[in-house]
Amino acid sequence: MRSTSILLVLAACAVPVVAPKAPSRSRVEYAHHHSEALGVDKTFLVYIPAGYDDAPTRRWPVFYYLHGLTSPETEWIQLGKLDAAADALHLGAIVVMPDGDDGFYIDSATPIDYAACERDGAGLFDPAADRDATCVHRRAYETYIAKELVAHIDARYRTIASREGRAIAGVSMGGYGALSLGLRHPDEYAAVASHSAVASLLYDGPHPFVANQGQVATALERASGYARFQPWIAMLFGPDLATWRAHDPAVLIEAMTATAPALYLDIGTEDPFVDLTRYLDELLARRHISHVAFFGPGTHDYDFWISRLPASLAFLRDHTLPAR
Repeated sequence: MRSTSILLVLAACAVPVVAPKAPSRSRVEYAHHHSEALGVDKTFLVYIPAGYDDAPTRRWPVFYYLHGLTSPETEWIQLGKLDAAADALHLGAIVVMPDGDDGFYIDSATPIDYAACERDGAGLFDPAADRDATCVHRRAYETYIAKELVAHIDARYRTIASREGRAIAGVSMGGYGALSLGLRHPDEYAAVASHSAVASLLYDGPHPFVANQGQVATALERASGYARFQPWIAMLFGPDLATWRAHDPAVLIEAMTATAPALYLDIGTEDPFVDLTRYLDELLARRHISHVAFFGPGTHDYDFWISRLPASLAFLRDHTLPAR
């Protein structure tokens, strides 16, 4: 009888063991909004890190990853597997992948006829591209990415809405865009990462690169970046050399007076743009600007970029504020 009573008391006092709640998993959202800068609706992808839903007051750093020419905003997920790379790093950051179309992430002074673009692809790098997704009223991609979208993301998501919590990266055309935007807006970004970029529009050789002999062209017809994408890039940037200089990462580095963002560069040694990145690396070292540069076997493709993506994500993580 006594033993039975003891068992009943123990049973009444027992506290059920509750397993700890698993943190929310990462996910990729497909979102859209209206862009006043471009005059159209735009889509973008957002990587939401694991744990984001569990702490409603926590704010997170945000990285912007820009796509390359002829690729859509889905490039970094569908081809680059960015979500898998971020998960493997246990990345504590929001990653935004916007749609920059074919505009080299600049505010181009060259007008575009929206009706003609919708009708037959006039004014597009690839007239066969999805016109509803690519035609815009104004090619104001710098304003869109660096100002309008940043404000929208900071209002919509729990970001650390300051330079110290923001970084930008990209591949190829997007690598150029990340360098140009990061160096033109050093008050907006703490770090920049560039994969296989058109790293200097005005590089004038030599080819192959020779240390201490590189130079910036004083005439457009001598510029490597200009020649590579003729006539498209000439149309976007126009005939005025001053416009090109104002958007060339090499010229921006030479003229840098503000605190530069931390910079990460990589490119394959067989990439046709490798000389441009070698020149930029030399300029950064000469100016004593903090940066990391990687040159390794590879060409201009996703075999190389997938292998290097964890390095750029980790670099941006290490040069921005952690979630708090």
